[in-house]
Amino acid sequence: MDLVLPIRTIVLRCSLLLFTALWFFAMAGCSEAPGGQTGEEGILTETVAARPAWIDDAVLYELFVPDFTEEGTFRAIIPRLGELKELGVTTIWLMPIHPIGIEERKGVLGSPYAVRDFYDVNPEYGTKEDFKALVGAVHAEGMYLILDLVANHTAWDHPWITEHPDWYTPGPDGGITVPLDPNDNLTDWTDVADLNYDNRALRAEMTGVMRYWVEEFDIDGYRCDVAGWVPFDFWKDAIAAVRQVKPVLMLAESEDPGLHRVGFDLTYAWPFYQTLKAVWEGAPVSELRTLVREVDAALPEGAHRLRFTTNHDETAWDATPPQLFGGQEGARAASVLAHTLPGVPLLYNGQETGQDSPVPFFEQTAYDWSQNPEMRTFYGDFFDLYAESAALRQGSFTPFAPDNDDVMLFARTAATEQLLVAVNTRPRSAAVTLPTALQGDRLMDVLREEPVISGQTLSLGPYDFRLLRVE
Repeated sequence: MDLVLPIRTIVLRCSLLLFTALWFFAMAGCSEAPGGQTGEEGILTETVAARPAWIDDAVLYELFVPDFTEEGTFRAIIPRLGELKELGVTTIWLMPIHPIGIEERKGVLGSPYAVRDFYDVNPEYGTKEDFKALVGAVHAEGMYLILDLVANHTAWDHPWITEHPDWYTPGPDGGITVPLDPNDNLTDWTDVADLNYDNRALRAEMTGVMRYWVEEFDIDGYRCDVAGWVPFDFWKDAIAAVRQVKPVLMLAESEDPGLHRVGFDLTYAWPFYQTLKAVWEGAPVSELRTLVREVDAALPEGAHRLRFTTNHDETAWDATPPQLFGGQEGARAASVLAHTLPGVPLLYNGQETGQDSPVPFFEQTAYDWSQNPEMRTFYGDFFDLYAESAALRQGSFTPFAPDNDDVMLFARTAATEQLLVAVNTRPRSAAVTLPTALQGDRLMDVLREEPVISGQTLSLGPYDFRLLRVE
């Protein structure tokens, strides 16, 4: 009995490796360069397999297993899935679930992005059967689950270091190097070793990793760490190979729109996040209007930005939304602004509690899940509206009041619905001139559930916001 599981695992890995090796050699023979044609901007322009339709309505929740429950395990998450569903979450993104490297480890837990084995789960989180039970429970709730994929590097004690040293990038001293940034500068990521995608055997193996978790555990996609640092042609071939198994969501941790052209559905709205912070520090709102218009124009049809006011990096290394955006009221206003613009919303582990101090992810953090209950109510009410509003999920974007430096005013319009969104980005009262066509109209404040007779201007309190349905 003890020999059955290892033999099955070996056979499965060999099968995956054989399939992916054949896949890559077939792809190499079909194109002039690996992955297809290169366009004027030096990026691949060929389209790949279709994406799942549910992405258009997605609300993501980034979950860190050690912090989400007191037990810090897969099984302990299951009883809390109902809370996430009530919050409006449709898709759970688990930060890396694999064993964490010990060599050169940072902090007590180490970074989950220092992966020691891509085919196993962190034993502190549970077993593979526990993980499979979690995926099944998520699906039973009508939600989806994606995994964090760290394709750019591994821990220093990953078996590939000794078994396949040619899969890694050589450093100036002849040994393996830590990751390099896109300008070939050394990073301070001293707990991980850089992978070299010039090696086709590595490409085949990493594609096998991606297929493995979809085929064996029925996960629904990947969030790909530092995706822009991995060759685009690898992503094109690997995503197409995975989508032979099932339609999956592919989220790239990068703002580069070229990644959409090789199969990614979502890219990070990093420029938006940085500009949002600048606006809260006093920059004119016009900077946001200009940025959103320019980014929308650059995205291929059907592509989305991931919009957030925090994530694991920002909460750990920058600051939490209440710290950045002027307390709980400012954090709510920033969230409304981010999540009513075109794109897909993201909440980070514990954001719904109004967490107001940084949360490192090299150690376990005990959250007080009962604190600031008004924040959970706010997010639940907002995402209830989001789920019901075709305009917010898929509508067009029309900015107004171009000369107003304090209030972001815009419309989201779908076939049967138009919403007017106004957000005061300042800790003082402000007013904004309404579009002439809407002056005197009857509007419905859909969050407060009260009618508004519009005049020439709309007055807003400090960090106030209005979502007004045009009747």
